[in-house]
Formats: sequence, structure tokens, C-alpha cells
Amino acid sequence: MEHFNETIKAFGKKLGFDDIGIAEAKGPLPYTTHVLDAFYEGRFGPLDYLSRTLAARLDLLSIFKEAKSVVIVVKNYYTGDHNSDEIGKAKIARYAWGKDYHRWFKKRLLAFRSLFTEKFGPNIKFWLFNDTGPFLERSWALKAGLGFIGKSSMFIHRQFGTWTLLGGFATDQELRPDPPYQGPDCGRCKRCIDACPTQAIIGPQQVDARKCISTWTIERPLHEDAKRLAPRNHEWAFGCDICQEVCPWNKFQQLTREERFLPLAGRVFLSKETFAQDLAGSALNRSTKLGLLANYLRIQNSLANPGVKVLR
Repeated sequence: MEHFNETIKAFGKKLGFDDIGIAEAKGPLPYTTHVLDAFYEGRFGPLDYLSRTLAARLDLLSIFKEAKSVVIVVKNYYTGDHNSDEIGKAKIARYAWGKDYHRWFKKRLLAFRSLFTEKFGPNIKFWLFNDTGPFLERSWALKAGLGFIGKSSMFIHRQFGTWTLLGGFATDQELRPDPPYQGPDCGRCKRCIDACPTQAIIGPQQVDARKCISTWTIERPLHEDAKRLAPRNHEWAFGCDICQEVCPWNKFQQLTREERFLPLAGRVFLSKETFAQDLAGSALNRSTKLGLLANYLRIQNSLANPGVKVLR
């Protein structure tokens, strides 16, 4: 089985993933108490899907009883930084600069199934995930030894820092688990907590989604509470990268090798050019053009008000 573990990892690298780890499905999952605390304290805010799928997120075996192993894949998406000369423009988070990653991930994760059926036969059970299902990807990545969860609640890879996308699959086949990550970690650093413009990071690994810019610009720009709760004194039109920009672990950042993540025209800053595009196949499409327009107008109103300190 140890030989097959190496086969899985080599296969994943050929598919284009940058790192791969394996965890045992049973046993404790890191940071589930943090998730429970956020639920009981109401910090999910308008992200109601987190509450609806809480049981499944906390316990994989509650929805996939046969699961024995979880394989986690990592993809580096870093393609550069915003031009500092363009202060005052509506920023888009880096993960949305290129083409959307979900279809890219799904196609390649499905390719693992053939590898497993060739080894174990056609009756294997296989459940893939990529940021769309009830799965705590960051906790599983930690358990699989790929890195740790920083004080910002972002997953931090030992080689690529925070600029990573996570996905993977669970299977009923028993694989040898990798040792869990043992450090180093954030230590005494709290730059992300200090830099968060809305104080959404209320403590180490504790985020209040009601204050988070990404909540209101990506997930819920048109929510009924957006007018009352969405932060306005900032330049972020879709997502927010501030906690990543200040993270010392990103001194290790590397440009991605994946061409589909390279910046497309109109996708680094929100502009008329962006609105003129067909956003199908773009992460921006999650907010819809109407949601992006609402984000854009909030930013423009802040910039037009000389009494508001705009946070960058």
C-alpha cells in the first residue's frame, strides 16, 4: 500500500497539482471546536449554508460511512500583485483574476477514480470535493500533513504560503496516512489580525463572517442585510486579500505554473470592461453582475466621501 501512496502522489503531480497528502478518515479532525464555536456564537452570519451542512462538515462519516481515507490536493494560484500606482480602483481578489478553478479541479479529481478502479476494481466508493461540498478542506489538509491553519483561518502551505486552492476526495479504500503537520506555525505573529480592516479576525483562527469583506462582496452582495452590515470604507470589489498580503509565510510565494490562473483583462480591478464581459467560467460569476455592481457602487460612494477613511 505504501507503493500505491507514492503512485497516487506521482499521478497527482502529473495532473498539475502542486502537493498531495493522505489522511485517515476516522479519528479526530482538527479545529472542529472552532467551527462549532462560530456556529453557536452566530458568526456564520448570512452564510446559512454553513449551518445547514454543519453536521456533515464536522463528521465525514455521518454522510459517507464507508470512508476510510481522504486524499487532499493543493494548487498554487499566485500570479502577482495589484499595481500600487492604481490606488482608488476597485480591487478583485487574486484567485478570481483568471479562469474559474472549479471545473479544472473536478476534471482532474475525477481522473483519480480510474487510478483507483484499476487498482481495486470498479466497485470502489469515491466522493470528490472542491470548495463546493460540506467539507472542512483546511482541517483535512492539516491532518494530511500539508501545512497548518494560520491565525487568519487561512490554510498555510509550507512551500506556497496562503495562495493555494484545496480539493480532494474520500474513498472506502484504506491508504497509509501521512503524518500530521507538526510546525512551524504563526508563532507570536498576529499581522493578519492587526491588518484586517474590519476587525473580522476576532482572535486566532476565529473569523466573524458578519464583518468579513469577502462575505458581502462574494457570497452575499445582494443579501437583505447587506445595506446595513456590508463594510463600505475599503477598495475591495470582490473578495479581500489583505490578511494574505501581510502574512510573513508568503515570502515563500511562487508564481503558479497554471496558465488558466493568469490575469485576464478586466479581472484585476473591477471596471466597465469587466461588466462588458461574459463572466461564465469566472469566479466573479458567483456574485452575478448585479452583485458586482452593488459592490462597485458602495466603493465609489466611499471614495467620493472625503470624510471616510478608505482602508486598503
